[in-house]
Order: sequence, then structure tokens, then C-alpha cells
Amino acid sequence: MDKISEKESKLCEGSSLSPMKTPERSSQFENDESSSEEDLISKVVLVGEETYSLEPVARKVPSVVEVLLTENGLELVKDASECEMSFVVANFEGDVFDKLRRAQVRIVGPTVVHKCVAEQINLPLNGRPLYCMSMRKQIVCFTGFRDVTKLKWLVDHVHYMGGSVRKDEGMRVTHMVANITHGTKYRYAVNMGKPIMSEDWVDRLWADRDNLDSHATDSDLSVYRMKPFYECCLSFLGFTETEQKHMEDLTLENGGRFAEFGNQDTTHLVIDDQNVKEVPQDAELPPYIVRSEWFWGCIQMAARADEQIYTFEKLSTPARINRMSNHTLAKTRKRKRIQELAAETESSPFMAYKRRSSSTDTSTTSMSPNSFLDVTYTPDKSDGHLAELKLETNKEQSSEKKLTPSKMSKRRMVTMELLQTEQNYVAILHTILNTFKAQIEKPDQYNGAILAQQDIKIIFGNIPPIHEAHCKLRDSLAFLVEHWSETNSVGDCILNRAEELMKAYPPFVNFFENTKETIQKCDAMNPRFHAFLKLCMSKPECGRQTLQELLIRPVQRLPSVVLLLQDLVKRTDASNPDKPKLELAIEKLKDIMNHINEDKRKTESQVVMFDIVNDIDSCPATLLSSNRHFVMKADVMELSGNLSSRGDPLTLFVFSDSVEICKRRMKVLNSTLRSPALQLSQHKTPQKAYKHLEILPMSSIRRVLDVEEADDCRLAFGLICRDSSQASESLFSFTLAMEDLSKEDLLTTICKNLAIVLCRPDIGTFLAQVSGEELNITTKDLHKSHKATKFSRRVSRAFSFNKTPRKLTRAISGMVHGLSPFGRDPRQFDKGGVRKLASTFDLTELHEDDSDTVSLGAFSLQEGGSPMGSILGSPQHLVVAPTPTTASSSGSSTMFVTPTKSAPKSKTPSKWSTIGPSSASKAKKYL
Repeated sequence: MDKISEKESKLCEGSSLSPMKTPERSSQFENDESSSEEDLISKVVLVGEETYSLEPVARKVPSVVEVLLTENGLELVKDASECEMSFVVANFEGDVFDKLRRAQVRIVGPTVVHKCVAEQINLPLNGRPLYCMSMRKQIVCFTGFRDVTKLKWLVDHVHYMGGSVRKDEGMRVTHMVANITHGTKYRYAVNMGKPIMSEDWVDRLWADRDNLDSHATDSDLSVYRMKPFYECCLSFLGFTETEQKHMEDLTLENGGRFAEFGNQDTTHLVIDDQNVKEVPQDAELPPYIVRSEWFWGCIQMAARADEQIYTFEKLSTPARINRMSNHTLAKTRKRKRIQELAAETESSPFMAYKRRSSSTDTSTTSMSPNSFLDVTYTPDKSDGHLAELKLETNKEQSSEKKLTPSKMSKRRMVTMELLQTEQNYVAILHTILNTFKAQIEKPDQYNGAILAQQDIKIIFGNIPPIHEAHCKLRDSLAFLVEHWSETNSVGDCILNRAEELMKAYPPFVNFFENTKETIQKCDAMNPRFHAFLKLCMSKPECGRQTLQELLIRPVQRLPSVVLLLQDLVKRTDASNPDKPKLELAIEKLKDIMNHINEDKRKTESQVVMFDIVNDIDSCPATLLSSNRHFVMKADVMELSGNLSSRGDPLTLFVFSDSVEICKRRMKVLNSTLRSPALQLSQHKTPQKAYKHLEILPMSSIRRVLDVEEADDCRLAFGLICRDSSQASESLFSFTLAMEDLSKEDLLTTICKNLAIVLCRPDIGTFLAQVSGEELNITTKDLHKSHKATKFSRRVSRAFSFNKTPRKLTRAISGMVHGLSPFGRDPRQFDKGGVRKLASTFDLTELHEDDSDTVSLGAFSLQEGGSPMGSILGSPQHLVVAPTPTTASSSGSSTMFVTPTKSAPKSKTPSKWSTIGPSSASKAKKYL
């Protein structure tokens, strides 16, 4: 290394020509100061035909008074000393460039001319050839290069791009260009946070020398940083097969190689010190034997860590074992084990956990919505024995030694256990905030920040209020134990912090799933964060637990405190004034847990609401409301044809006070499931999965119809609706298109929300069971007819030569039909003799014809009467009520009615809309 440093020093000092006679010029450029505009007269010489096109540009440079064109510029070398003259050369190689360089004239490249014009600055007074300014203000130090020719080329081109080169490392050095990952210069750059680049960095900058916006500090050039395992060969010992495979892949990604244990090419042996206590002596050992923390530390820093910090230390050697007797060895082992246990107990709130498999699915630590209500959760009572209780005063410590557990009251023992668990819990929160959060937020990290500020806020933002509240609770409990008396009130300690706990926990619990998802996403996409988590996991204060496993503790803490307080109530006498306070504290904690659960459910519902609104095209803005929450979703197919075509796929979004009906865009859904990239390629603006059709307020739903199952009617149901602005009722009929949702659950849910909105006690009031024949509801040949209809529409559009609107076509067809001599029914004319068009018929009007009609009045909740008072049938199953026979040649007509106590005796039936599968269909006759 000394020889390499000597070569580098000589090249850095003498690779380029010495500055010109005026030393102020070199210092002036290194400080990036432009020459003064006062009385400065400069000339520009364009050398070679490839630079002649720069003449208009060169004349725009400030303070340039003359532009000369020459083939080689050698005839103007003598005049260069008499005035400020810059020679513009396009190629910094070749005979012309070398002659001008030996003549010590000022040489610049075309990029410098363009840069001066763009920034309106004078030409720099450089002492060395300057092609561009992409390394302006950058000071570079080289290390590890054995090839003198390559090093000379790198040094010269750093100068050509406006950079400076230093022989030794120092505070002014901005970049280290290395060909090794060890040595004094490399270690200094790592410790001082200097970027360590490979020689490809200089090559890339020189390749972009004609780009005015290129600069050495561009973020896209970070890929040319020196890989941490460059020229390293790693072997692994003591890891599981899955872990070792993962670490081998990371080794390749970070510029290294891996080999089997015992391979002679191995430079580093990485050992899992949790599973391996001694290195096998019969194998050939590499120069470095390190713990796994070294591997993850290298990836986290994106630089090779110092092996001396992570050297693996063997517990014993064969030579020592031979000299020691069995009795001495047993004593030594026992003493060392006691010391280790004592150290672990004092330094960590965790016991020495067994190694957790890396393949453990941390997603199993999810929290159910009722986790806070589940007080059957057993607290981690081992936490109470993980650390000795430390009291602040020596007096209390000496009294504790005299007072044996048999002489302590059970109430005091439970209180001490509560204090111990509280201390351990606060220590866990302290670990999360200091071992994880503080290290991630540490400023001026090597290679930049590990996580973005937004991700840090999502993961750790809600922990500090919980930590602060429990620190106060811990201190108050410690004061009670320190000044113990049987009349001390533990309940007051809980009650005094109840409001703080009420405010601190909901934000954390509400977004706990989002926190987990953010950790998993960053762990998978950010190698440095993944290495940081692995490194923290090996620290004793983390107890071999992952960040997700530590973050689940706040979710479990309140149920654990409730169980300990319940145990404390059992150990407290009835005459003790603390017993009613303890019971009140338990109820208060349960109220807090109920509040947390309810708040979590509301938050999740609001999040779902936003997702639904974002997925619906032309969604009404009024759908979002603080008083509305999402209940369920049901995929259906339309049968009535009132909202869309019969057989179209629809989706019902059931909310607490309304039902949103949307049309499913199957192509969008299928393409999204198949490939999101394909969807983006097909649509410049991604199409939404649903299209808004109708929103039905619960107050407009008059009856929910459960259609009986039949061969030609499967999973069908209907909704009878009438808004306050509508004069007639409408029937919307559907068939369920989901296998994982039953029709009974869907209808029951709608009726429950309908009863809540209308303040009715019985949900059966709104549910009616009918047969499909009564309302002409059928699912027979649904898919075939739907496909045939679509096919016929495509054929019609393909062969259509006009674009006549449908309404106009229907009106004209009705008029032509009315003027036809084959029209049979003269009653289609009104009293004035003017014939009505077919499109102007009102379904609410009654016509004295012999056709049958189906009324919705029998299935709707009418004013002035209750369906429960029906004498013809219960609201769960309505039957056909006969009406008086009219004097018609076609026989009697039947209609569904809901009789009341004061039913009219008029022979004229009431006005109800006739709704069926299509406007031309009629109801089936009932004899």
C-alpha cells in the first residue's frame, strides 16, 4: 500500500502541466471565481474545422472582443502571452492538443463556451486544459490503483472536467475514488461520510462531457458507488438454508462472491454467533472471521465495515481445555454463565430468546378488531421475571433483601409484578424510539437517509405519546412501591392517566395495519432498511425480536394491565379504600378499549369509503359523509332492465343509509387482476372499475322482495322504491352473482339498515316473500339472451347508415303504427280525436282495455296502513287478492293489493305502475 500511495502522490503532483506563470489564475479557477469584467479584453481561437460552427456562440461570451479561426493554432502561441487568449479544442487527444498543452496556453472545450454563454460569465482563467465544468468544486482523492497508466488517465480527466485532485485524505476532499475496500484512505472516507466512488464514475462523467446539465453530484450517479463486498469472497456458517441463500444473493448484488466453508479463496467467514460458539479447527480459516452483524452493517452503510469491531471471539480454545481440570472448568463455566445472566438481566428487558427462524411469517402478528375487548389475553408474566426490580434508594434495596417473599403481602407482590411489567413495557418503547427511530433519523448518515420522512412518520409517529403516558404511570407505580403501604391507591395511578391513554392509543391502533404494511414494503424494496432491521435484531436490547414483533406490544398492553388489576382486586380486602378505585380503574380501561375498537372500526370504514369513491366513475360527491359508513358489497346481475340492460353485471354497495348501484366494467377488472401494466398501456388514463348508475336512499326503499327459488328463478330479489319527488313506484330486480355471499344475509342486512333509518323495531316489516311469476321475474336463459342482445346491437351498428336517435325512431314508429289502417283499437285516440304516440303513454294512467296489470301496491308500505294489518297474508309472504269482476269481454282482471280496515269499495283499481322485465311485457293472468 505504501508503494501505491507513492505512485498516486507523484501522479497527482506531476500528471498535468504546471500552472501558468501567473499563480493567481489557478487559484482563481479553483475557487470558481470568474475574472473581473473591468478592462478585461479576451480573444477566442477556434482550432480545427469541427469548432468553426461555434463562432456565433463564442461572440456572445461576455468580454470577448475577437474570434479567430485557425487549423492548429500554433502560429498564435506567441501572441497568447500578450493578451487573454483561449484556444477552443474539440478533441482533447492527438498531436494538436499535445502541442498546445506543452506550449502552456489556455485550452477550453466547446462545452465551456456554451456554459459561459448560458450563465453569462467570462471564460475561466484556467491553468490546465478544461473541457467542461461537470466536476466544478469537487476535490477527489484516489486509493488502491496499481495501474499507473489508468491512474494517470483518471487524474487528467478529473482536471479536464474542472475537478481537483489531492494526494492525501482531508476535510476538503469531497469524493474518494477507490479500487479497493480497505486501507487508511478508504476507512477515513467511510468514517467521515465521504462518497466512495468507482472509476466508472469518472468514465460516465467524461462520456457526458457535452451535456451542460451533467454534474458529479447528480443522484443518478449513485449507482457508481463502490460496492461494499468488492473483491471479497464470503462463506457462511451456522445459518439456516433459507437465510444463507438470502445472504448469498445479497453478496452478489453488492459486488462480492461466495464460496463453501473451507474454500481457500474465502476472505471472510460470516458466523451466526447465536448458533455457533466455536469455529471448527480442522478447516482452513480465512483472514477475517466476523459475526453476522458485520454483513448487515456493510449493506446498511453501503460500504465495507471495519472487521475489528465485529470479530468473532471463540468461547474457549482446545489448548485452554487441556490445561484446566474438570473441576476448575465446571466452576469457570458456572461463574461465566452467572455473569452472562446478570448482564443480560441488567441491560435488557428480554430473556435470552431462542433463535427465531427468519422464515417466520410476521404477518401473523396482526390485530383483530376485537383485540382490545378480548381480556382473556394472558399477559407475558415472564416479563415480570426478566429484570430485577431496581429501586432508587439504598435504603429500600436493603429492606428488600431482609424482606423475603413469604413475608410480603400478596397485594404487594401483585403490585410489584405490575410495576415490573410496566418497566419492561417502557423499556420496549424506549428501544423502539432509540434503537430504531433515532438511528434512522440520525442526520448526515453515510450514503444518505435510510427511510423517507413520510415512512418514518407512518411507522414511529404514534409511539411517543404512548411512551410518555406510560413513563408517568411507571414513575407513579415506582413511588408507591418505594413508599409501600397497604392503603396506597394503585387505582388512582391508573385513573390519573386514563385521559392520556384515551388520547394516545387510538391513533396507533387505527393505523397499525398501515404501519405493518409500510414496514413490509420498505423491508422488501429498501436493502439498506432490510439490513438495518437485521442489524438491530441482533442487538441484546431487541431480544432477537423484529420491529413488527416489538410494535405489537402496545396492542397487547392494556388487556394485560386489566388482568393484573383484576388479580390485584382479588388480593385486596373489601375494607381497603383502594378496592372501589381498582374496580373503577378496570371499568375505565375497558371503556378505553371499547372506545379504541369503535374508533378503529370507524376509521377502517372511512378508509374503505374513500377507496370505493375512487373506484367509481362519475361518483356523486354526496356519497362521502361523516355520518355514513360502508356495510357490505354484493355483485349482482340486473333482471328488470330499468337501470341498464337485462343481464348486465352490477354491484350494490350497501351503506348505512343508502345503496349505491354501479355497473361493473369486467374488462377493467380482469385486466387489473391480470396485469396492471397492461391496463396502463391500453389506456392513457386508467379506466375505473365501476360506473355510477343510481344511488337509493334507504328512506326511498318501500319493500325488499325475496323471490322464491324455482327452476327458472335463481337467487333473485327486488327492491321497490319511490322517492318523494316521484309519483310512481319502481321495481329493481336482481340476481346474486356471488358464491361467498348468501341472499338471506344480503336482504337481512338491507332490512336492518332500513329499520334503523326509519326507526322501525321489526325488520320483518320490510321483507316480503313473493314468487317470480307474480312480478314476471325470471333468470331463465339470462346469459344467452344477454349475449344475443349485445350481438344484435353490434350487428345493427355495423350495418346502420344513419344515426337516428332512439327516441325519435320510437316516436316515428308509433305515429306510423297509429296511421296504419291495420290498427285495431280505436280507444287509442283521445276525446279530441288526436292520436297519442306510443312514447307518450303514462303507465300511471288506467286504460279500459282487457290487458292484465301487475300492481306494486301490494308490496309497498303505504301511508295510512301497515302491512302487519293485512288480512290476506303476513308481510313475509303476500298472496293474490281477488278484485271485483269488471264487465269486460275478456273476463276478470286481477291485481295485488294491501287491504286496510277502511278499504275502498270502488270497482276502479288504484293507480300503480306496471313494471316488468321490459316495457312491452305484461303480467301473467290469474284465474
